[in-house]
Amino acid sequence: MGGFGLVRRSPGLAGLLAAQTISPLGDAMATTALILHLQRTTGSATAVGLLLFAQAIPPLTAPWAGVIADRLRPARLLSAGWLVQAVLAGLLALLLPPLGALLAVVFVLALAGTPLTAAVGRCIPAVVADDDLVAANALRSGMQELGTVLGPPLAGLLFAASGARLVLGLDALTFLVVVPLALRLPALPRDTEGRPRTSFARDARDGLAFVWRTPSVLAIALGFWLVVLFSAPDDLILPFLATLTFSAGPVAVGVLLAAASAGLLAGLPFVGPVGRRLGVTGAIVAGFAIMATGNLLTAAAPWLIAAVAAQVLRGLAIPLADSHVTTYLQRTTPPGMLGRVLANVYGGVGVAAAAGYLLGGPVVDATSPRTAFVLVGCGGLAGAAVTAVLLRKARRQPATPAP
Repeated sequence: MGGFGLVRRSPGLAGLLAAQTISPLGDAMATTALILHLQRTTGSATAVGLLLFAQAIPPLTAPWAGVIADRLRPARLLSAGWLVQAVLAGLLALLLPPLGALLAVVFVLALAGTPLTAAVGRCIPAVVADDDLVAANALRSGMQELGTVLGPPLAGLLFAASGARLVLGLDALTFLVVVPLALRLPALPRDTEGRPRTSFARDARDGLAFVWRTPSVLAIALGFWLVVLFSAPDDLILPFLATLTFSAGPVAVGVLLAAASAGLLAGLPFVGPVGRRLGVTGAIVAGFAIMATGNLLTAAAPWLIAAVAAQVLRGLAIPLADSHVTTYLQRTTPPGMLGRVLANVYGGVGVAAAAGYLLGGPVVDATSPRTAFVLVGCGGLAGAAVTAVLLRKARRQPATPAP
């Protein structure tokens, strides 16, 4: 991928990549520890689904979060957001409250992070050349997933030794560590920050209108949301697949949760070549289809190691889809609106994930982990097909200019 050469050519990218490694490591550890904590104390897939729902529902605020990402300097926004998240993660570590209060703190913690992803995505076109966008977005995904690969197994080990508090405390520390990295980010060009201001509500409406009135962007957004609606519950199904189906312990849960992230890292070198062969939209559809196939193979896995391999296959496709979705949005969106469009599209992803978590827990409780994975895989394939159809229609429609 020429990652080191890209970082040398784009010094501003280095701080973003470091932050996108450290903070997700803590997040993955904390989520795994909380899943194991709820699984141990409640034994309920519905409780785990509520936890993941609380983490996923804040993107409902994406239209307003995107305005914040467009209006504030990324360095200030990221450093303030990470400080708030450090305080909240520290409270969880100290108090480890009962389920209701725990869900409330997790919700606020995720709410504080809602504008941050759009802020990072907004920075990338400012620190790399257009020809490097796919590689930079893939590197960003890879660095995020490096933390996700290491986080769940490490959290499983620490949880088995000392419970959830230590893991949550380490999560708080990771937020503090990345604050100086945010402060070193370069300011964006003035023409992306100095535009005349309309009202906050008008800016939010304009961001939504751009997504709705641009056929290709709407096609990708709707398809992405449908795929995620079905694929998101795999994170809550996997712990029950490991413990109920394969009679495994916390470390195996962590390994299974990390398998897709390991596949993501293995798939990074193929993002550029496959994307050049298939084109941006073709790579998106192919990525969605392979992700769904990995989940169907997980449903059929006869042993734990086979389930791990199937999740690695799913992970191989994640950077292919995600990097090209982000790149397409960065190339087709006016710079002054990019924070809003990224927040709206990925906010919709979060809402779809929240709905998937809310539905997935009762499905696992009522059926079995294998049955749930069959539903997840079939729904993902349907989402990939819908994306392909909508993109074909979008090519026949002229885009409506941005408001």
